[in-house]
Amino acid sequence: MQSDLEYSRNYVEQFKADSVSQLVTRSPQSARLLVSRLRRDTGGHGLTTLPPGDAVFSVVLQLREQKERELFLDNHCVHRGSYAERTTSVVNHLELPRANLISPFDCLIFTVPQSALNEIADEARVGRIDHLHCPPGGVLDEKVWHLGSSLLPALQRPHEVNSMYAEYVMLAAYIYFAQTFGGVRPGKERADTLAPWLKRAMDAMEAQMDTDVSLKMLAEASGLSVRHFIRAFTASTGEAPHRWMLRHRVERAKDLLTGTQATLAEVAISCGFADQSHLTRVFKTFVGVSPAVWKHMVRH
Repeated sequence: MQSDLEYSRNYVEQFKADSVSQLVTRSPQSARLLVSRLRRDTGGHGLTTLPPGDAVFSVVLQLREQKERELFLDNHCVHRGSYAERTTSVVNHLELPRANLISPFDCLIFTVPQSALNEIADEARVGRIDHLHCPPGGVLDEKVWHLGSSLLPALQRPHEVNSMYAEYVMLAAYIYFAQTFGGVRPGKERADTLAPWLKRAMDAMEAQMDTDVSLKMLAEASGLSVRHFIRAFTASTGEAPHRWMLRHRVERAKDLLTGTQATLAEVAISCGFADQSHLTRVFKTFVGVSPAVWKHMVRH
C-alpha cells in the first residue's frame, strides 16, 4: 500500500510546478483526503496527464487567473480559454483528462477518491455518488474559495497543523463537494447535542492539551460519528472543536506565563504548539497582543 507521501506525490509530479505544498489527512473511515497547492510562474508547461487508476476526481480552485488553458477529455477539447481567479472546476480521472497549461498558474487541487464520496453518501444514507458535475469552464463558488483560503496557512506552515483542524476543514470541503457537485442533499441537523458526552469530550481534550488529538478519537469516545460530533459540539459550546482547543491552549499558556518561570519556547511545547512563533501567532489572534506584551501588561 502506498504511503501518504507516495500517494500525494503521485498527483503532482506531472505538473512541473515551481512550488508544491500538500496536506493529507484521513476521513473517519480512513479514505485519504488530499489538497495540493501548485504554482508555476512561467508559461509553456505543455500537456499534462493525470494519473490513471480507480475513480478519482480533482476539484481545482484557481488562486489567480490562468489566462490560457485547454482541457481535453478522451482526446476531445472541451474547454479552451481562461480560468478566472476563484474559479472552481472538476475533472473525472476516468475520463482521461489532459490539460494544456499554456499560462502560469497558482491553484489548489483537492484529490477526491470515490471511497471518500462513498463514505459521505453512506453516512447521509443516500445512494452512492458516481460523478461530480461541473461545467468544463468552471464556476465561481464562494464557499469553495472560503474553504480553500482557510487551508492556505496550513499549507504554508504544515508543521503547525494539528489533526483536528485538518480533519475539520478537509471533511467540510469534501462534504460540500458531494452536496454541490454530487447532488447529495444536506442531512437534517439532529436536535440533540452532546449532553452526557460533552464533559467527557472536554476532559479528553484538556488531558491531551499538549498532544495532537484527532476528531475521530474524540467522536469514538463520545459514541458518535465525526460529523455529528462536530455539529453537536459546536451547538453545545458555540465553537468548533479545533477552535475550542486552541482557545484553551491559550488559556493554559496564560497560566504558565504568570505562574511559572518557563520560557516562551517551553510554554509553547507544553501547550501543544509547534514552537514559540506558532504560540505567538495564535495568542495574538485570541488575545490581541503577543505573549510577551500580555505578560508585561498583567504584571504591571
